Amino acid sequence: MNSSPLTPFGEHSLTLVAGVFDDPDRAEQVAESLRHDPGLHTTVIHPGDEQVSRKLEPEQRGIWRTLLRSHALLMPAGALLGLVVALWLVAAGWPAAAGSPYFTLLFLGLMGAFFGGMVAGLLTLRPDHAIVIRRVRAALARGRHAVVVHPLNEMRARAAMAALQRAGVMPLRSL
Repeated sequence: MNSSPLTPFGEHSLTLVAGVFDDPDRAEQVAESLRHDPGLHTTVIHPGDEQVSRKLEPEQRGIWRTLLRSHALLMPAGALLGLVVALWLVAAGWPAAAGSPYFTLLFLGLMGAFFGGMVAGLLTLRPDHAIVIRRVRAALARGRHAVVVHPLNEMRARAAMAALQRAGVMPLRSL
């Protein structure tokens, strides 16, 4: 996890890498080879597994930390940006802003905070993970098996992708 308080993420692994296999034994073999790397949290999901959600997104507390951090950072940043834009509009003499400078400051400050919150929510939802999760769930529904990897950094993510490609599957990856 990023230890900097200025990062909006509270999760250890920001990337999700997965590979889908027809053969459960091959999936277990590939996962076992990936488990030797300490920077990769690797698990196998079989059809009918009761822990699918937990295995796909194991960092529930990290997601909550991301939610809190991202909103705490991006809402005030958005408000500040809105205030800067409002001041610029008032100083530029735009008639609507110059005629009501306090309303302009209030409105654009609130809109900036709102849009900062929207961006924070998008970061928390992780739509890039949702694409991989949807594909893995679809493969499981068809009776296939998935190796899911949560790498700790970009170098480990590339290593996981390469290992899955060497195993003969097309890896799925979030951002």
